[in-house]
Amino acid sequence: MEPSPIEPIHHPGIRAWIDRSSPFASVLEDHLEEIVSIPSRFTPIRTRSRSRRLWEGSLDGIPCPLILKQRWLNPSYGLSRRISCRVSLALENPFRQALEIAPRLAATGIAAIRPVLCWKRFSHHVPVEEGILYPRFESSMSLHHYLVGRPCGPSRVTTLQVHLPRETLSALGRFLRALNAAGFVHVDPAPHNILVRAGAPLPPTEASFTLIDVEAFRPLPSSRPDSPRSRYARAMAVSPLLPYLPPDDLAPFGEAFALDTESPDAWLRVFVWLRRHPNPRPLSRFRLFLRTLAFRPQT
Repeated sequence: MEPSPIEPIHHPGIRAWIDRSSPFASVLEDHLEEIVSIPSRFTPIRTRSRSRRLWEGSLDGIPCPLILKQRWLNPSYGLSRRISCRVSLALENPFRQALEIAPRLAATGIAAIRPVLCWKRFSHHVPVEEGILYPRFESSMSLHHYLVGRPCGPSRVTTLQVHLPRETLSALGRFLRALNAAGFVHVDPAPHNILVRAGAPLPPTEASFTLIDVEAFRPLPSSRPDSPRSRYARAMAVSPLLPYLPPDDLAPFGEAFALDTESPDAWLRVFVWLRRHPNPRPLSRFRLFLRTLAFRPQT
């Protein structure tokens, strides 16, 4: 097994991890304290999250723009929310997990923006925020904005639904199928988290897509992507995408999403059920697991 390129860095009040395979590793290490304090040339990006902040900017010695993402303790939170946030910052570190999972994604050929640095900042030995740094893909746009720029024909975007052309929908299903076959899921594959690469053909193919938010990647719970546990994880992961798809498009998406050993009709039944239960509670999740357990192989 090859050694991991992820190495820890220790600074007063900061615990960081860096990807040494990045050509900018030494520059990032030299600018670590500046990055953690948010460089003055970085500008905020609007986000609806109250616990996460996004910034975009550049650093001397790095030719590409950078995206900085923070999880922080919002002072406007109430007492219970502040306690919950402190516990989350103390126990979880999804950004470090993202940094470690990125080389595994690259080894399997999955197209995803690879983070280069993550850190956790402490105050009086108590974690108060954590962050991650990504290079920004130039000349690319989210699938949502890609469709906004092409409102003609069968493709249109509203505030609630994205009506994808059938070819684009099938390409997206094949892209997610390849991700699952490699042993991973992305738990939020909504159109704003999928990039369309520059120069993509029209309609785009599965090679045109790139996923962002590496912290949203998870390995499948089984070595076989068509096992019941893996099918359940795949169903839960793809559920955020289904509200964007009209009911008539679920069948072609299921055909492209299903593995060779799986029945597209069985996936269609799961998709229809998930549209009725977009946020399944424990009992509903158990019923979903039974549905994935009852899969029959494709004949």
